[in-house]
Amino acid sequence: MSIEKRLRELARLVGLTSYDIKAYIALVENGPLTARDVALRASVPSSKVYSILHRLYRLGFVEIDDKKRPELFYAVSPADVFNRITQRFADYVNSIKPLIDSLQLMYESAYRGKVTAQSEVLYVVRGLDSTKELVVKSMGYGNMDIAAPYIELLDHKILSLIEEISRGNDVRLLVSQDIANHVKDLPPRIHIRIRDRLFGGGFIGIGGVVLIIKHGTDYISLYSRQDYIIDIAKTYFNYLWSSSETLQR
Repeated sequence: MSIEKRLRELARLVGLTSYDIKAYIALVENGPLTARDVALRASVPSSKVYSILHRLYRLGFVEIDDKKRPELFYAVSPADVFNRITQRFADYVNSIKPLIDSLQLMYESAYRGKVTAQSEVLYVVRGLDSTKELVVKSMGYGNMDIAAPYIELLDHKILSLIEEISRGNDVRLLVSQDIANHVKDLPPRIHIRIRDRLFGGGFIGIGGVVLIIKHGTDYISLYSRQDYIIDIAKTYFNYLWSSSETLQR
């Protein structure tokens, strides 16, 4: 298979046209060229050659010497281009990991009888919606310990679940001072304490543990069902609980 044909296959994956590839190959094979020479050597329409070369420049495949008249175009080394393409793929794969994690959680919820084990020790997701999915997943129906410094984590759905679980289980809720009024009307059977400041949040239930950090307006959350991670979370929660004040209701 020819080099150009293999490059055309790669071009489709990274969003380049066949003209883009022809122009780049012409610069690799011939050295620096003017736009007119690129059009001639690469059989690229002269009406399109400038837009093609400047698109390759924006993508990091071509450099321009605009001090020359006419300006000269240089090919970036193929090794550097390959590294940039590899990085673009890596960035894209990393960007969709939270989506895959969220789909995995939905899959586990829908196929509880089929999914028996997970190979991963933990999940890491970003975003409030994904975090709430992890929170619900961690709850199960048993005793719960909750540290919630962010009011967004205690929406109507989650508060309703907490109330329901507390009917037959021990629930401890630790909140920051600024959202105390948001939870003061919860049933007295839910033990509530307050602290002036909480670094992050967490939900510890029979379904696992979620550790939550808010960075700016974004959420980064870790979920695990590993016993040793749950034990660490409980130990830290007990420390926070023992040094907090009971909410007066």
